Amino acid sequence: MFGTIRKHQGWLWAIIIALMAISLIFFFSADARLSRGQGDSEGGYGMMNGKPIPGAQSLEAKKEVLIAHFLRSGQWPGNDEQTSRSIENETISRVFLIQKLKDMDIHSGDKAVAAMFHEQIRETPLTELEDKYLKSQGLTAADYERYVRHEVGIRQLVATASVSAKLITASEAEALYRKEYQEIEVQLAMFWATNFLDKVVITNGAVGSFYTNRQFLYRVPERTILSYVEFPSTNFYADAEKQIAGRTNIEAGINEQYFQRDTNRAFWKDDKGLVLGEADAKKKIRESIRDEFALLSARRAAADFGRALMEPASVPGLDPDPNKLANFDRFAATNQLAVKTTLPFDGISGLEEFEASTNAPASGEEGLRAAIRKAASELTEPKPIRFNSVPGPHGVYIIARRGMIPPEMPPLEKINDKVTGDYKNFLAQDLSRKTGAAFGTNVTNGIAMGKSFADLCKAEGIAPLDVPPFSEVTQSLTNFDSRISVALLQRVIRELQLEVGKASPFLPFSQEGGLVLYLKNRPKMEDAKVLAALPEFIGQLRIYRQNESFNQWFRKQAEQAKLALPKRETVQKQ
Repeated sequence: MFGTIRKHQGWLWAIIIALMAISLIFFFSADARLSRGQGDSEGGYGMMNGKPIPGAQSLEAKKEVLIAHFLRSGQWPGNDEQTSRSIENETISRVFLIQKLKDMDIHSGDKAVAAMFHEQIRETPLTELEDKYLKSQGLTAADYERYVRHEVGIRQLVATASVSAKLITASEAEALYRKEYQEIEVQLAMFWATNFLDKVVITNGAVGSFYTNRQFLYRVPERTILSYVEFPSTNFYADAEKQIAGRTNIEAGINEQYFQRDTNRAFWKDDKGLVLGEADAKKKIRESIRDEFALLSARRAAADFGRALMEPASVPGLDPDPNKLANFDRFAATNQLAVKTTLPFDGISGLEEFEASTNAPASGEEGLRAAIRKAASELTEPKPIRFNSVPGPHGVYIIARRGMIPPEMPPLEKINDKVTGDYKNFLAQDLSRKTGAAFGTNVTNGIAMGKSFADLCKAEGIAPLDVPPFSEVTQSLTNFDSRISVALLQRVIRELQLEVGKASPFLPFSQEGGLVLYLKNRPKMEDAKVLAALPEFIGQLRIYRQNESFNQWFRKQAEQAKLALPKRETVQKQ
């Protein structure tokens, strides 16, 4: 259990530093017993102890939440829906915690407040803090002072509510450490389907029968063809640089992000995975800020383009009907923008045109394709143009439906090579599983008779794979087959409770193949290394337990106070 948490220790530290702000949000999103405040006037800022939270109290808490967000991230929060909900959740949580300070008579000492001032802003005068950072957000030095005083009190509250987290004995911590960090040496007998392709025998008529029984797999669905105009963020770098030059707090934001450094993040590493020096890391942070500004400019340009198409009567040369596809091409040409066309795509495949850069996370690329697919599904022949843009990780798009290709069932002659390949893979997969299952049985019986795993593999002509040593907290295996995840191996050993010298049965973990796992050794841990690592481990364990204790306390107290989020207005469709 702790191994899973251990993998996310950076997240745990963030929770403690932010005084559990994220965990407070979970309370509202996960607990179905809490309802939102009811009534248009009452409960507009949420409910607590059966009474509406006063607007002034909520506003003060929100200002503190904004300041906390800035201090944590170096940036002021955005205005998108998700961020607004997060700020709303944190605000009512902070209102509640401030009230608990009063109820429990917790007061912030001047020395502790001064220490936090120094921790956060060093020697920066409050007047400078206000002028450079706070005024632009409608905040004052008094808001910051109030935030710090409450923050000190809330830290005392967290410590009080989770006092049991400190009760960790050295022997208890050592036992947990040894369990989590005990390395394991295993060998694998692999049975990949691809290794059995040359053993497949195809009889006459088998491919035809395979196709007939699985025709639904080869039906080509209806496909869409889109036209689109792209607004890449790189086209707006000059505009972004102007915006950055006009901001007085950019360097401070860069410094804030740098000193909150986490070397697991992309900011701190070069293309080879080596940790960057301070100058190079800050350069990379600045580039990310430039990219954000440029993407915002691209969104504005795309919004202007879509707005003009939606109101074509005001644009010379366009048909007054906003649903005329010809307007899309004409207006793009007028603005010297290229109209690109996709290859036919369906609800699952295609749209390779929207491929993110190699430096972007895969989720960005797949997220964009999914968004394009969804937006395209809402377009029709009478209304072929989407006037709202579709944002991507490195650009923004205005799309229009160019045409549709009806579904079809291709004859076997047209796709014979594909069907034959699928049939061979099907037989190879079946053969690999049967061979693996038979080997697993032989290994279990052979080890019981005193035979070694190596000899049993040799008798079957199998070369066992030596896996790099790993433990319960290992997250990935270096220089090893990427098709085999360490999580799979950890789960097998844990669920089967394998002992040294024992093997698992055959485990078909995917269509690609399966394995038999042999637990070769659990090397003895060096006592000196364990004792040297214990102090840091105990601190991390306390953080984890402190988070758990505080979550439990907060949930119970919030239930008793009947906290409820403010009612959200719902827009009625006309």
